[in-house]
Amino acid sequence: MATTRKIEQVSELTDRLRRTQMTLVADYRGLTVAEISELRKRLRETGAELVVAKNTLTLIAARETGHEAIESLLAGPTALAFAFDNLSKTAKAVGDFNRGPKKLVVRGAMLGTSRLDGDVIDQVMKMPSRQQVLAEVVGGISAPVSGVVGVISAAIANVVYTVQARIDQLQPAE
Repeated sequence: MATTRKIEQVSELTDRLRRTQMTLVADYRGLTVAEISELRKRLRETGAELVVAKNTLTLIAARETGHEAIESLLAGPTALAFAFDNLSKTAKAVGDFNRGPKKLVVRGAMLGTSRLDGDVIDQVMKMPSRQQVLAEVVGGISAPVSGVVGVISAAIANVVYTVQARIDQLQPAE
């Protein structure tokens, strides 16, 4: 029989799964409460959340949101990192955390409704951030425009120099 608390937890997980861009699924065995708190803090700074959830409740929420492929990642103690905004920053935060003595074992991830393998952290860490992509697009657009502006201003300067030279020729010498 479902308790009110379990229903609320499934509802919260369902909401997170609907809003998330990527969900990292990890095993947190061996981590202390302080280490998990530190990881939560790092993830919050990137706009992500870390939730320790029961696998059965996670699976119920996943089925409600079309994330059934997560089922194969749910075994043993499970922590879910929900990346809502910046995937690469979230992955980097987990990667940086894993450089310490204790490691969060990433089993895999869900990118949308697609399941990714455990090496997802390395793949996502290499992705450029949204700001980097926008800067590249703007740079790609502005480079040709800058070239055209340079050509036009050079042509105008040549016309000005030619007119000035002709004026100098026509004026009588003093």
